[in-house]
Amino acid sequence: MDACALRMASYPLFAIASGLLLLGLIYRWLWHRPTVYRYSLAHYVAARVRRFSAYSAYLLFLLRLIGLGLLAFVVGRPQLPDRRTHINVEGIDIILVMDVSGSMTCFDDMADRRSRICVAKQEAIRFIEQREHDAVGVVVFGNGAFSACPLTHDKAALREIVQSLDVGTMVDERCTLLSCGMLAALNRLKDTQSTSKVMILLTDGQPSLQDVCVQVPISIARRMGVKIYTIGIGNQQGGFSDVGGALMRAGVELNEPLLKLIAQQTGGAYYRAYTAGDVRRIYALIDQLEKRQMPINWYARYYDIFEPIIWIVLVVLLFEYGLATFVWRGL
Repeated sequence: MDACALRMASYPLFAIASGLLLLGLIYRWLWHRPTVYRYSLAHYVAARVRRFSAYSAYLLFLLRLIGLGLLAFVVGRPQLPDRRTHINVEGIDIILVMDVSGSMTCFDDMADRRSRICVAKQEAIRFIEQREHDAVGVVVFGNGAFSACPLTHDKAALREIVQSLDVGTMVDERCTLLSCGMLAALNRLKDTQSTSKVMILLTDGQPSLQDVCVQVPISIARRMGVKIYTIGIGNQQGGFSDVGGALMRAGVELNEPLLKLIAQQTGGAYYRAYTAGDVRRIYALIDQLEKRQMPINWYARYYDIFEPIIWIVLVVLLFEYGLATFVWRGL
């Protein structure tokens, strides 16, 4: 359904009114002839009629036609949708769980020196824009976990929130509490009504020693039916860090076995991203894997717009009546 289109609530009435108006126009064009009067003062009447041009009669007819056409339009009860009432009744609930620990400031590609967090944000925004019918939320983790945005269909707000994410802004960046981030995401998904729930976990390191045992969020995710996709970002030698203009090797080794375990035990998949292009391809692949095959039903509340049209009709007909009565009398 195109929720941006005008619709007629009473289309049959509109068709009938339009048909009657069309028949009236055809009759006037083919068979109607003006009345001719014969009387002794014909020369006086002819002198008066010369004051009116043919254009005056056409203008009055056009005004009357516009008024009647608008009335036929109003009979059909034209309506416009209220975009704010769109409700997505079939979709996937997706939580993006993003690592914002200190190592995410590193970069991996000498040809593209954007930091890992910058790449992750840009590709997350691109992914969000593709999920038109799904509720998406964001959780970040470092030395703790924080729900940056609850599940929402407001993609504009999501883009702003993801764009504002940075290392050290919401949580302390000195640790990587991966399991805590997963638990925070599961807490957001526990009360949703969707039958399909997905978590996309992106990290560049391995959990800190003080983190919760990873089997805890895995078992909860399995009971809730949450599918977890894991993305490990960073090259095998570690990333680069720009310290005072000098490049230094930085970052910790990625715990790939752990990320594979999380994905396998929850029905998801693990992906390794060495460059920014890899991150984009992985998000695109997940986007394709998690497309729903059933049609999405949308509903919108419509409101009538006949009131302003009625005022326009009134003004047009009064204008036509005023011209015929006071300006071009006798026409």
